[in-house]
Amino acid sequence: MMNFMRAVSPKPHSRANSLREDRLPFPSIDHRNDSLTAAQSMIPDRPTVVPVATPGTTRGTSGSTTSKSDTLSISSVSTVGMMAVQARKAKSKASSCLPTTDIPDVASLQIPLDKHYTDLKYHCIAGYHWVAFDAKGHIGKIDASVLIFEKKRNIKASSRIGKNRLSLIDLIKFDIAQLTPLVHPFLLRVLHPLEENKDVMCFACESIHCTLDQLIAEEKLDIIEKKLGVLYVIRGLTYLHGTAKLLHGNLNPAAVFVTTSKIWKIGSLQFSINASTTNPSVFPCYPWTKKLPLHLQPELDFLAPEYLDTASEHVTVAADTFSCGALIYYIYTDGKRLIDAHNNLESYNIIINQLDAAIAQVIADLGPELANAIGKLVVLKPTERLSLSLLPCNKHFEDAQLKVIRELDEVGENFDPNRLPYLLATTLIDSLPKISEALWFNRILPRFNEHFATNLDVYPSLLKPLLYMLNNCESHNIYKLRSWFRRITENAPGNDDLTIVILECLPVIIRRLNDEDVEDRCYALLLSSLSNESHVLKQSALKAIPASVDYMSFTFVRSKLIPLLLSMEAYFQDNIQRQVDLLTAVAHLSDRCDAPTLQYLLTLASVCSSVHPSIVHAKSRLVQQILHTDISRLTDSHVITQHLLNPLIVGLSLPELNSAHFDDVMSSVRILLDIIEQIRYESDDFNHSKRSDSNRLYSRRVSMSSSHLPRLLVTAARPSFSGDSRKMSFLSADGRLEDRGRRESNQSKSSFESDMSILIGNGSDLSDESGIVTAQRGRRKSWLEGYMHSMSLEQGAGADLPVASRGLERHRRSAHEQQIRHHQSARARSNRSPTNNEFIDCKLQQQPARPNSFTNLGHNLACTLWKTFY
Repeated sequence: MMNFMRAVSPKPHSRANSLREDRLPFPSIDHRNDSLTAAQSMIPDRPTVVPVATPGTTRGTSGSTTSKSDTLSISSVSTVGMMAVQARKAKSKASSCLPTTDIPDVASLQIPLDKHYTDLKYHCIAGYHWVAFDAKGHIGKIDASVLIFEKKRNIKASSRIGKNRLSLIDLIKFDIAQLTPLVHPFLLRVLHPLEENKDVMCFACESIHCTLDQLIAEEKLDIIEKKLGVLYVIRGLTYLHGTAKLLHGNLNPAAVFVTTSKIWKIGSLQFSINASTTNPSVFPCYPWTKKLPLHLQPELDFLAPEYLDTASEHVTVAADTFSCGALIYYIYTDGKRLIDAHNNLESYNIIINQLDAAIAQVIADLGPELANAIGKLVVLKPTERLSLSLLPCNKHFEDAQLKVIRELDEVGENFDPNRLPYLLATTLIDSLPKISEALWFNRILPRFNEHFATNLDVYPSLLKPLLYMLNNCESHNIYKLRSWFRRITENAPGNDDLTIVILECLPVIIRRLNDEDVEDRCYALLLSSLSNESHVLKQSALKAIPASVDYMSFTFVRSKLIPLLLSMEAYFQDNIQRQVDLLTAVAHLSDRCDAPTLQYLLTLASVCSSVHPSIVHAKSRLVQQILHTDISRLTDSHVITQHLLNPLIVGLSLPELNSAHFDDVMSSVRILLDIIEQIRYESDDFNHSKRSDSNRLYSRRVSMSSSHLPRLLVTAARPSFSGDSRKMSFLSADGRLEDRGRRESNQSKSSFESDMSILIGNGSDLSDESGIVTAQRGRRKSWLEGYMHSMSLEQGAGADLPVASRGLERHRRSAHEQQIRHHQSARARSNRSPTNNEFIDCKLQQQPARPNSFTNLGHNLACTLWKTFY
């Protein structure tokens, strides 16, 4: 990983991170000594530091220092450093190239930046010779990286060169001196200039994650991340060539730093060259030679061929263009080198003439557009190479998702703030489904943290992509979003736009985030919005209740939500849409209530006092919602009559009520009447203590949520005096209401099933064949006859009462006859079975029978059983 380690290591490591040490002898300096002198003159004036000889080191014939053993023991390594190295060593091959004993013990060393940075923890090896530590700035606790180089690792050129030998320390000083004044988004930013003492040299920069060679060795990069990285490297090089008038001179994977926010930035300017004063487009050429140590020269595999031309005295920016082409090849092939010469000039000269064949072999990985572009970047003749400024226009980089992420990365660079809401709430939302989840949290979320953490104005727009990530990400990534939702909910009060977005997506936040603090803030936000003076907030909160009711606690609903809704009567007064929204919320809240709470909740129905078809239908749906969940909770006749039955009966008179809604309301009214009747019967039986199997059928009410019954409701049309005009309305499985006219036919199967349902509704035994015959021969009197008859019995003896028949004749009955009929009528009502004189011959007259909800339900049950088993 480090150049100086590759020289002193007793064993060569992998080619990606180490160089051979067997090429260090230097017989003599070449004829370009004047170029080396010029290079030295560019190095800042610093006192020459003579490397300290340590036990276990020997001097090679070339004058370079080699090591037989490591100078730092394991005991000198900090605990944090050891743990970090072991984890990194197990993760990738790149880290295995450097033993843990090469990490300096910052606790025992005197670091010049101690007064500026604290909490140093080992992170990685960067740029071959730097040891990077994570640190915190004393001022503002800013995250930073402190890069340290131990002077005892210094490497010098051969002693034959003379007294002023070029050393690694000189290159490091020149590197930081060149990099410090440069400020660009895609150049490594120096936070504190180089400082040194007798042991170490160090400087502080923005927080870095690793270098590009380590990133490729450790992670599988997404194609979008590769495209972004290449574009950022191109922009950094373009700035160096155009504005800074510098030639990088050593662009390779170790010279590209990856920050913790995953931005690729160019560093390692130790071989950079300033432009000529007479001609800014040309740069002095310092050729690669065998006579200098490898660590004091650019990396050969990424070097342009003009550097090896002994006749060349100047180079142009095309030299960096060649290096960039080789770097792009390295990136897209996941670490394969276009030129792998092993620092051998003969091998380099052979490979350099076969680059087209090498590119053609990996065209599947590169793609035809990119392969063609790389081929134009690595042309041997500098004048024929493609300009770097034209490469971003290649079709390979035309990607909508790539454009969105680039815009997020560039928000801090003179980005129009008026475009931010559209970028976040529209463009980014449209692109997120096509971007991998890894990039959500590696690229997009870090941009949010970097640019928008303190920008409250963009929170409403920012919340939408965050909600999309929360709703669609894997569960193990949810914790990464919690800090954002905590921050947003803390700042939501007082921000109406943000509050509305939170209320719209309240179910997603509660269901996925699983954070109690956020849930408490959301519920508090819901209550504050309902009590707010803004009608927009009230409406948003009201519409949020139905979708969120499944996650609300019973205590919250009873003690906080219902009382608050009752106090808002003035808000709902004479506003149809608000009342409909309230009834919808009440219908969903009813599922979360027990019997006492339900009676309390139903008082909200009286708040919606407007007589309007929409209100009437919404109340009918409320009744059916309660029946579908658990009908046994309706135990108070007064509540049922006042808050449910009365408004429905009044609504039946509305001419604007369409046929489907009218049948729906009629069904609800009949069911409520049956419930009230059942409650009365049960109350009477309880008071007289006369419960027995022979008495009335106590299970007339059947829960609509029973798993063994089909989901249907049965209604009946208004009775008529001429013929049987009954029709049935079936609530099918998909929720549609279907009306089917009943066909009266002695030979039809439906008539037989209907007769069977009548017997079931009157408590008859289906196994009794005589009962079936009786049902086929006759049926009960009409509901009007029974009603008139029962009224005559309730008025007592001696009263003149009408009897319903074809002629509607009137006559008085004796007291004895009234007593007998009273006894028979009471028994018939108790057993729900007809007496003999209640049946008439069907062939003689066809009078309509009164269909009730239980009879129709029995009919449906009989039909279901018949179709199932026969």
